[in-house]
Amino acid sequence: MNKIIIIGAGFAGLSAAGRLAKCGLDLKISIFDKKSHSDFLPLIPDCIGRGVNPEILACDISNFCRKRKIEFIREEVNAVDFKSKLVSTPQAAYAYDFLIIASGTQSNFFSNQPARQYGFPLNSVNDAKTIMKALKDNDKFTNFIICGAGYTGVEAAANFSLYFKKQGLIKRVIMVERAQTILGPLPEWMKSYIERNLLDMGIEILVNSVVENIQEDNLRLSSGRVFDHAMLVWVPGVRTADFIHKLGVNKNPQGRIVVDEYLRINQDCFCAGDTALFTGNNNSLRMAVQFAITEGEHAAGNIARSIKNLSLKKFRPLDLGYIIPLANNKSCGRVFGLNLRGILPTLLHYIMCIFRLRGLTNKAGIISSLIKGLCR
Repeated sequence: MNKIIIIGAGFAGLSAAGRLAKCGLDLKISIFDKKSHSDFLPLIPDCIGRGVNPEILACDISNFCRKRKIEFIREEVNAVDFKSKLVSTPQAAYAYDFLIIASGTQSNFFSNQPARQYGFPLNSVNDAKTIMKALKDNDKFTNFIICGAGYTGVEAAANFSLYFKKQGLIKRVIMVERAQTILGPLPEWMKSYIERNLLDMGIEILVNSVVENIQEDNLRLSSGRVFDHAMLVWVPGVRTADFIHKLGVNKNPQGRIVVDEYLRINQDCFCAGDTALFTGNNNSLRMAVQFAITEGEHAAGNIARSIKNLSLKKFRPLDLGYIIPLANNKSCGRVFGLNLRGILPTLLHYIMCIFRLRGLTNKAGIISSLIKGLCR
């Protein structure tokens, strides 16, 4: 019996586990994750503005594993020894025959301890719950500073604006970005379209700015502007898990591991999802749900082929496109090679989320939130 360990129960890890459980081989499959549930990240910002219940975005890992006769070990991996083929946690060391690293990413505080202490990240269901709880005290915060103007920052700002509009509250939402523009490498037409929408929603955008001094509810920007009674929403970027930064393998600055054309790190270890840095046609794949799912399945398929002594298959990603959803329903994106604006990409975003979300009850909850959002 071959022992397969999967580190991480996100999109990539669960997709890999599901594929291996159905491959017909005699395997002992173990999933490691420090959390009891897997978060559906694409809809986390919607918990704030659209009122999506965070509970329906959490997939119970134990239940997933039980149905597929997979072992779930709720422990945090802190080391991997490729030579000895061991995965270590604070509790024990576990041997493997094949390993899939699919541990995803976590909020990057860039060694900024005040940001870690006082900032509100938005990278999990629990993060959304914490923010929603803080928002119930309408008098505590007047200014809402979104640090980071990438995908998550833009979505967060739009959802905060929608939340205050629905509550009839007058609050300031300010995006702070150290770069010269929002949304980094995206096309100019998309940046301009989104920026106009954000400004129409009353959101201030401050580029070439950095949050320099952070206290509990007070912060100062590099421009000298000071904001009192401020909630700092910390979304300037992500990084891979701590144990990955200790591995002697090729990585980019975020810690994403460079993989080969088969998604391998070495002969017995594969990597998938946001943790993996796959390059094809001279372009590195962006972090996206569609790639996490297909990479997880492909890595699992190549492990099965390895056990059967068959040649491995090269990973050939299919890029269906991407959408930047805005809470005012004026989203934009590029899908199947077409530039889209307005309500259509909003609908496509939700349709894809409904398709990928696990559980009929959870799907119904998203449909209900969508209908309310479109009819407001």
